[in-house]
Amino acid sequence: MPALATQANWPRIVQKDLSIVFDDQYRQNESMLGAFCTMKDATQGTEYDLEVGDIGELSEFSEGSIQFSSPTEGYRKSVEEVQWARGIKATRQLLRNDLYNVLRQRAAALADSARDRRESTGASPFVDGFTSVFTTGDTLSLFNTAHTNRQNSNTQSNRGTSAFSPAAVDTVRIAMSKFRTNMGNKMAVRMDTLIVPTDLNERAYELIKSSGKVDTANNNRNFHQGKYSLIVFENYLSDVNNWFAADSKLMKRYLIYREWESTQFFRSGEFDTMVSKYATYQSNNISCVDWRWGYGSIVS
Repeated sequence: MPALATQANWPRIVQKDLSIVFDDQYRQNESMLGAFCTMKDATQGTEYDLEVGDIGELSEFSEGSIQFSSPTEGYRKSVEEVQWARGIKATRQLLRNDLYNVLRQRAAALADSARDRRESTGASPFVDGFTSVFTTGDTLSLFNTAHTNRQNSNTQSNRGTSAFSPAAVDTVRIAMSKFRTNMGNKMAVRMDTLIVPTDLNERAYELIKSSGKVDTANNNRNFHQGKYSLIVFENYLSDVNNWFAADSKLMKRYLIYREWESTQFFRSGEFDTMVSKYATYQSNNISCVDWRWGYGSIVS
């Protein structure tokens, strides 16, 4: 039996410094994921998010008669692993004939592709949140007009159609403040974040930074000044008009980005074909069991 082939045996086929190019390129841009979701290392092939039942409001106390609640489970949502990969191949002749810069650029392109896939996965709740592609524990789209409860027959909406404007933002703020728990009790939802595509960046910035009312000649104070943080998705939101609002603390609690394997770079050489192969791989998904952190406006 021949000895096991190792990377050390094939130094001219395996170009180790391409991984350095990949790592350098991959780390050039800061990820947005930490701004809106919780990062979690997945530990099993299928994971689950569980909505916790509300315990209800306090009741008046009389000596020796505390009323106890019986909290029940809410909805449960499964989260499946999704694998992503891409590779390139190069001949030994290409590596030998002083065209190495081409390979360096391709390694950098793999890094860009890996980062783009990761950010696209993170943006999917806002890209697909009006469709059945991205659902919550009640099996309905993340932004829906008739979210259900497991504990009762009440339905609620976190979806609108108004174009971005000061009045529309205030309407959403009021609507979110009136969200109810899964048992129909009052809850503390504080809209403190706006999430917009690049195309609405200027309008959203003016709304939260202007001291006077926006787009009017009135000298009234701008109610929205300084009230909200702004998250702008550069080139990841496919619709230029849709916009979103969130309670940032609840958003990060319920939006969970799982990684089964972080982005990796692989390289190998083949003796019979004299071809070197380079590939990137990642395994991830994002989920949300509860919708009560956000409000989406789908604008026609």
